[in-house]
This record gives sequence, structure tokens and C-alpha cells, in this order.
Amino acid sequence: MSEKEHVIIGTAGHIDHGKSSLVKALTGTDPDTLPEEKERGLTIELGFVFMDIPEYEKQIVFIDVPGHEKFVKTMVAGASNVDAVLFIIAADEGISVQTREHFDILELLGVGEGIIALTKSDLVDADRLERVRAEVGAFIHDTFLESAPVIPVSSVTGAGLDDIKAALMAAGRRVRKRDDCGYFRLPVDRIFVIHGFGTVIAGTVLSGGIKTGDRIEILPERIEAKVRGIQVHKAKRDISGLGKRTALNLHDIDKELLRRGQCAIMPGLIAPATRIDARLRLLRQAPKELKMRDRIRLHIGTDEVIARVILLEKDKLLPGESMLAQFVLESPTAAFYKDRFIIRTFSPLNTIGGGEVLDIAPPRHKRFDAAALAGIRRFEGSLGDAVEQFFMKTPDKSRTAEDAAVGLWTDRRAVRDVIQKLLNAGRLKKILSERDERYVAAEVWPALLEKIQAAVKKYFAANPHRPFMPLADLHSRLVRDADESMFKAAVEELIANGAVIRKEGALTLPGFEARLQAKDQELADRVEAIFRKAGYEPPLEEDVCRELRLPLNQFRKILGTLIKQGRLVRLDPKVTYHHDAFEKARASILEYLRLRRTITISETKDILRVSRKYACAVLEFLDKTQITRRNGDVHVIK
Repeated sequence: MSEKEHVIIGTAGHIDHGKSSLVKALTGTDPDTLPEEKERGLTIELGFVFMDIPEYEKQIVFIDVPGHEKFVKTMVAGASNVDAVLFIIAADEGISVQTREHFDILELLGVGEGIIALTKSDLVDADRLERVRAEVGAFIHDTFLESAPVIPVSSVTGAGLDDIKAALMAAGRRVRKRDDCGYFRLPVDRIFVIHGFGTVIAGTVLSGGIKTGDRIEILPERIEAKVRGIQVHKAKRDISGLGKRTALNLHDIDKELLRRGQCAIMPGLIAPATRIDARLRLLRQAPKELKMRDRIRLHIGTDEVIARVILLEKDKLLPGESMLAQFVLESPTAAFYKDRFIIRTFSPLNTIGGGEVLDIAPPRHKRFDAAALAGIRRFEGSLGDAVEQFFMKTPDKSRTAEDAAVGLWTDRRAVRDVIQKLLNAGRLKKILSERDERYVAAEVWPALLEKIQAAVKKYFAANPHRPFMPLADLHSRLVRDADESMFKAAVEELIANGAVIRKEGALTLPGFEARLQAKDQELADRVEAIFRKAGYEPPLEEDVCRELRLPLNQFRKILGTLIKQGRLVRLDPKVTYHHDAFEKARASILEYLRLRRTITISETKDILRVSRKYACAVLEFLDKTQITRRNGDVHVIK
């Protein structure tokens, strides 16, 4: 029989309304395990209790959270990843302060299922119970718990426990299966040490799977560790996966390096977030407006970080309103696309709002900028909109389908399907690099091609004596506009279109001819005249340099230009002909070959009346340029 699927049920409600007592009555296990909790009768830490119902196809896992206002941070950490809530309201006290705050937190976190338990029902009469029912009905009207069953229960007498169990099972069947992007992720809500085994982290697996021996990375500290062992429901397992409460025994990791709020993922997937773009909503009952650069406490996953709020659309966010905003974090955290979060005032501590993460690695935005706001809103739209925006937001970088899947924490196959549709619609452009397929937003491509052409033209305007522009020089001028893959693909496209010409690992423009500066042109004419006069037996290049008494660098520049222009032809490092002399020699040899079909070095010496050195250089250059080819001791037309 396969292992049962877990349903994570979080408790919530005001202090001393009986959350822990009800969990104990349902399961037989006290979720309060700390001596201080038992002594004070007060939940301080998160409690985790499994409830096995033999006839039920799933396994219920309770996360019991503190109700005291001092421990709301802990409550949010526990409630951040639950499937449903067991919402507790004491029949003798009714709706209280923490009832309202816990309810707001759950609604902001997007919890979709729940049950309302009217605890301590044995302490009130029927009239009081009905009044509390009416109060609760008004409280939950038009909220996520509007259709939730309201069940009176007593942890003392046991009345209503069977009804609670039945409602929990029904809620578990209604819970929507979590989306699974395939990448392992476990927000850490517990850390402890087991004697003889070492450090253990625990949490709910929100995506992907894990097996013994895997390596994980713990964000935001970027600690790498190896999984030594796995437990699910206190039983040893080789693997664990989506939705399961899981404990990971880590190899050689000091407990002092770990804390609640970290997140274990597959290594190397994402960097810790230091800025976050989000849709932020302020509660209607928030005590005051939120202003630009207000300092708040951001609760995300199981973590709490201090952040400044950058309001992008208005100067103030009023209670009940929502707005696009950017959080500038004072310390990094693990954040993921579409994560829900809570914000609380820095001091005094009050829950005032929450929202949804839209971008975990945004740039700084200019406030009120229409283009920036439109881009952020695409992350709120369809998967197609979000994928397109993922590529559009980094116009200077090409990205892979895997990059988009990780950035949007979405199933890779779904992202690839969307990318293909965007390619078909002309919204993305594919770039084939040496390693993988990469993509850029199609709208940035024409501008990049224009920038490359403009850079080449500007180079030759400033360097008219240089026949070619080195590719490395060109890329260095465009490093802020395109990564290496984009640059190479754009250059190849320009070459294919004839907009630029490639030669010897460099570029030039169609019709461009290098020209020397006036002061060098006279010297170039003198150099050319020496080689022209020499005919078939030219001097060594270094002898010409000495004859003209030129600095070596200047001579090399002039000689290189003459060769690039085709006025001189370098046959080998020791032999350089004037163009006219080489063409005359080539014509004579080809005429001989047409009559005799083969030619030897000795015959070439006689035709040109030169030494063996020059005859060999001419024939080998004709072979190298594929005009002729060597066949034993003779050369023939290719």
C-alpha cells in the first residue's frame, strides 16, 4: 500500500481558546512539548501532530500555532504553508483580538479551506451558543470561510469531536492539489538535534522531491549540505515529496548555522532575494496609511525580514487599497514567484496587510514609470504574459527555458509550451549557443542589430587606416547591451544579411577600404614602389624597413595596410610580392599548365627566371589558395 497523502491543517485563534487542547483531544497527542508550555499552559512554539484515521485515504497533519500576540511571528511561520485551517473560537468568549488578526493573516496567505470550531461549548448554554454562532456568521460573511462548517465542540466531554473529524476529512478531500514545478523546496520551520544522528531540519515539501544522498542548498545563507537521512511521520524513508511533512538529517552541519526562516532547495537554482516586486494590499482595518519608504516587517515563507516599502503608483497606500510596490530588504531571504506574504508594522507590532510576490530579482524602478508598471503587471497575468515578461525584463541577457521555469517556479513543460507559442507569434527570438537553446524578447533584437552596425561604422570612422575591426573590440563596446550568446548570434545574422563582412576573425563593412593617414600615405607609396621595382625577386620586409629608416611599429602598420588593400601579397613570412608581379607570375604559370598540365619547381624557376626560394614560394601560395595542388613532385591545376 502506498504512503498516504498529507493534508496540512493549521490551527488558529486567540490565546486560551483551546487550540492545543482540541488537537490533543482529536489525536491523543499534546502538541505542546516544551516544559515551559506545559508549566504556563501557553503555546510558545509550533506543535506538529499526526492524526491517523484508518478509514481515511489521507493523513492529517496538525500545525498548532501560538495564540498570544507576542508570538504572531511564529504563528505566521506555521500558517504559511497549510492546506486548510481549523479555526478556533471559544464559545464562552467569542471573537477576540487575536481571532481577528489570525483570520486576517490566513486570508492574506490565501488559505482556501477551513473549519470553525466553537470550543468550550460545555461551558455555555444553548442561548449563548446561538449568539456566538450568529456573531461568527457575521464575522465570516463574504470571506474565505463563509461556507465553512461551524461546529460546537468540547475537548473535555468529547462532544462534537466526531463532527470535527468528519469535517476535517471532507475539507481534506476538497483541498486542491498543490502545483508542483518539480524543483525541491522545503521552508524550514523546525531545527533540532538527535543524539547519534546530528542536525535535523523539518518543514513541508512545497515542490519537487528529495532522496537520501541528495545535496541541498539552504537559503539565504547558501549553505550546502548532504541529506544523510529522511523521516516522514517519524518513520525512516528513502524519499519524500510534495505536500509531506518531512525531516532531513543533514551531514556535518552545525545547528548554530540553521534557523527557522531558511529554505532548503536544489543547489544553484536561485539567489537569495534582496529586492522583491509585489502586489501589496493594506487591510481595511489597518490603523493608518502606509507611506513611501515606511519600514515594515515582511513575513514570507517561514522567515521574517525588515524591509523598506517603495510605493510605485502613489505616495500613500490607504487602508483597503492595493498597489504595486517594491520591498528593499535589509537582509536577504528566500522568496519565490507567487509566494504570499504578510506585512506588520515595525513597532508597535500590528498585522496591516499582505500580498503576492511578482518578481524575486527586479531592478530598481523609477516610480510612476508606465513601462515599468506595465512590466510588473504582466507577472500578474497569464503564464504566457509572465514568461514573456521574464525575458523582456533583461534585454541584455539571453535566458533558457530552464531559467524561466526556475524564475517563475513553474513546471518546465508548461514553460516550454508557452515559449513555443511566443516563438510562433514572433514575441521571442531563439538563439542557438554552443551549450543550449536561449531566448530573448523579439522587441530588443532590431535595436541590438542597429547598435552593432553603428559601433562598426563608428570604429572605422575613427580608424580609417585599419581594414578590420577585431570581434573582441566590438563585443567590449556592447557588453552592456548583449551577453556573449546574443552578441555572437547578432553578428552571425548581420554577416548572413551582408550588413558586415567577416574576414580572419574580424569584421569590416561592405565596400570599405582602409586608407592611411596623410603622413603615412607617402611612406606607403615608397614601400610599394620598392616591391614593384623588385619584380619577381623582392627584398625581405625587414630590409625595406631598414632602408627607409622607419620605426618597426610604423612600418608594420603601413605594410599591413598595403597587404589588406591587396597592393602587396605576402606569399610566406620571407617572400612578399607586389600585386602586379604576383599576378604576372600567376598568369605565366597557369598558361604553362594549360599547355603542359603539370609544372615542377625547376620549370617555375626557368619561367620566372628566379631562384628556387621564390619558385617554391609562388607554387606553395598557389596551392594554399587552391588555384593549384601538389601531386608528388609536380603541381597541377586544382
